[in-house]
Amino acid sequence: MVRAAFRMLVFGAILLAALAFVVLRPRMFEAILPDSAITFLEGLTGPGAAGAPRNAGQSPADYLEDGAEGLLAQGPIAAGPGNSPVFIRDAVTGYSVRLATGVPAEITTIRPILGCRLTPPQPGSIVGHVVAGSSGVATALATYNDTHLAAEVQVFVDHYRRTGMADPAQASAPAYEAYDVAVTETRAPVYLVLESGTGNRLWNIHLAEGARIERVVLLGADQAGVANLDPVVPVEVLLNGGLRACDIEPAYVLNPGHRLYQDLASGSSTAAEADQRVAAQLEAAMRYDTWFHDSFGVKAGESRIGYAAGTISIIGPVPGAGEPKAVSAPILGAKVRMTRDIYLEIAGQVPEGEDFASRVRAIATAFAFGDLTNLRQGARF
Repeated sequence: MVRAAFRMLVFGAILLAALAFVVLRPRMFEAILPDSAITFLEGLTGPGAAGAPRNAGQSPADYLEDGAEGLLAQGPIAAGPGNSPVFIRDAVTGYSVRLATGVPAEITTIRPILGCRLTPPQPGSIVGHVVAGSSGVATALATYNDTHLAAEVQVFVDHYRRTGMADPAQASAPAYEAYDVAVTETRAPVYLVLESGTGNRLWNIHLAEGARIERVVLLGADQAGVANLDPVVPVEVLLNGGLRACDIEPAYVLNPGHRLYQDLASGSSTAAEADQRVAAQLEAAMRYDTWFHDSFGVKAGESRIGYAAGTISIIGPVPGAGEPKAVSAPILGAKVRMTRDIYLEIAGQVPEGEDFASRVRAIATAFAFGDLTNLRQGARF
């Protein structure tokens, strides 16, 4: 009897631990659980959340962390009007980060603009400005160039020299990271300015009934694209390289919990050092505000909607009772327009031997004169 009770106790503890792990990391079980189960678990922790929020509660603000790298969405929230957090379920129907994992039906390559002047908004249109940090949501699309390959070849060689193993953890091409934009604004056409930092970004658009998009401008990122946008809507792109060439530096006032202020509070930096860094940041933010206002008619700092980490921003009001919400649109089967690097990979559609990892191994083997054992004595690549 005692043994049976003990076994039940152990079994219960294991079951609870497993359930907690699934809840905290639902996306790790995508290959096992059905979409409905994943969507349910995401609702507990939030799409793309790294784990349970520190201050889980009834208010959207309870899921927003004032972190060292910026504001971080830690649960089922979106960046909403005035950059305030709102529950995703209140603005979007059927939302899940799994909508980003499918393969689009059509991909059209677009090129960045020549020069530094972007088409301004039409009179009467509403500017929707999204600033996206990391979403952690990789898509089925990846793009790269010879520089990425060279860097990964060095990783391959270093690993082989340390371990003698020719097949380290599979090298992967830089994927487009998805970020969702839900448009609930229906009073006037919306001019979207979608701004990203480093890496490759794919913006996925979700519209409420009656929402109209006038134009989309993609700012920043190494490569960028947009999905589920009407083909008649024009798209203009100014990537990171173009921003640098135009002497445009995106910058914003730092959040109170930023690392700079943490260093000051902990004594890691002096007040004089902190003041100098804050002044430089404010000056950069003012310069960017000026350029942004001249280009789009609104200031960057006042109009931005988005956090340093999160998966979705809402452009427009949070719908009231009976008002239409934005409808989730999957990337699977969508039309995508995007910039790309030298090589483009689509998951499941890469010929054998032509994927990123195979190219890395082939280059390393060629450097080793066809025999990887020569890498054990070779020079640094």
